[in-house]
Amino acid sequence: MQSSTPLGVYGFRFLDTPGDAFYQLFALGHEVRSGPSYSWDGLQRSDGPLLLLQYTVSGHGFLENGGRVHRIGPGQAFLVDIPSRHRYYASPEGEPWEFYFILLRPYGLETHWKHITERTGPAADIPPDSPVAHLLLDAFHAAARGRITDGYLASSLVYRLVMELLRFSSARRRDKEHWPPAIRTAALRLEADYARLPGMEEIAKEAGMSASHFTRSFHRATGYTPVEYLTKIRIEASFDLLRRSSLPIEEVAKAVGYSGGSYFSRVFREWVGFSPGDFRSGREVTALQHVTFD
Repeated sequence: MQSSTPLGVYGFRFLDTPGDAFYQLFALGHEVRSGPSYSWDGLQRSDGPLLLLQYTVSGHGFLENGGRVHRIGPGQAFLVDIPSRHRYYASPEGEPWEFYFILLRPYGLETHWKHITERTGPAADIPPDSPVAHLLLDAFHAAARGRITDGYLASSLVYRLVMELLRFSSARRRDKEHWPPAIRTAALRLEADYARLPGMEEIAKEAGMSASHFTRSFHRATGYTPVEYLTKIRIEASFDLLRRSSLPIEEVAKAVGYSGGSYFSRVFREWVGFSPGDFRSGREVTALQHVTFD
């Protein structure tokens, strides 16, 4: 991310779009701050409700949140709700803190923002070459050049940034290397032995956890419960058998770990949208060769 752009803060109040149908951009900024005068208390502001993403280019500042102090240096961002119990401020030693920020109204974004912050926490490492960082810089450039001219453009900009934040925040869940070792081992066991697995209690025991703790930990790391993850693997495995073999549905069900065709057909319909038989024949459905679950 380049930091040679002009400094400034640009606010937006559009009346051409209905507030309940569009994402609302409140402000974009690029600033350099230093010293004790730069300090914001999240419970003392009068401009909320707002959502704030602030991304450091150089120097560093601090975020106090949830009883912890986070040092926010280059390539790092913080995400907070306004109002909420937090405080962010420049270094007391006087080092200049250069950053970009975007402020959004939360209307229509609450669920997305909750998913993002649950995964990233209040402070996140965001590489300068990431789509999130590039979109934030591009948005500021557009504001500085007067190119955000109506609520439709502003809403589409917010949507793109939020989608990239969702993608970024979920990437760790897709990458097994970031999963705790016990969860990674359990997932590999599910993938290898999906057709002949013992009960989940035994998988939890192998992971050294109670069944409830294992379920919570697995979901937190992967985004799926263990049963959902197993179902995903089984349904994906059934695609090849349905498309490339003549096995009866009952035998396909048993081959991927189900006791019978009736239950398999019900689960398949819930996940794919139509029955295994319709999927196999392609009658009156889109002829899918593969379905991605993520």
